[in-house]
Amino acid sequence: MANLQRQPLRIGQQIKLPHQRFLDAGREAKNKFLALDYYMWTHGGRLPPDPANPPSLQSQILDTNWRRLKANGYSYHIDIIDRTRYSDGYLSRTSKPQRSGRNQARAGGADRRPTDDGGHLWAARFNGPLDSFNHFAQDANFNRGAYRAMEQEWDKDLLAGRKVFGSIKLFYRGTSKRPYR
Repeated sequence: MANLQRQPLRIGQQIKLPHQRFLDAGREAKNKFLALDYYMWTHGGRLPPDPANPPSLQSQILDTNWRRLKANGYSYHIDIIDRTRYSDGYLSRTSKPQRSGRNQARAGGADRRPTDDGGHLWAARFNGPLDSFNHFAQDANFNRGAYRAMEQEWDKDLLAGRKVFGSIKLFYRGTSKRPYR
């Protein structure tokens, strides 16, 4: 059989290619093995609750080990590839809002769509930090529509003397720098 594999193909010769389902099953088995290995390595050799279906390697790496920081009164939870996953805080108004055109322009990186704006979690008028972790790519219609309307409501409440606490959770697919929700 080894000699047959070394012979060149002939015109008209029939060959049998692996079925895509077979290739996908092999890839899935490899990914499960790697995920199981990583889980055991990070959990002192213990198996996950369901060893046949361990948490994906991607979720284990990206959904843990978040760093937390505070800026301008807001807290941020940032994942291992520098995406803000969650932020919250009490909103405050500032008399001299400043914007970072550079960070707004870079928001989303290569995953940014032509129809996106470089939005912010906390607007400059609410003393939102100028740092990149306060910016993300978002659909321009959403940014200029529903998101702006929400900010207007917050502003009205602040001007009326009410306390406003906000929390924003961002969801990403894979390693994309642009949230999908």
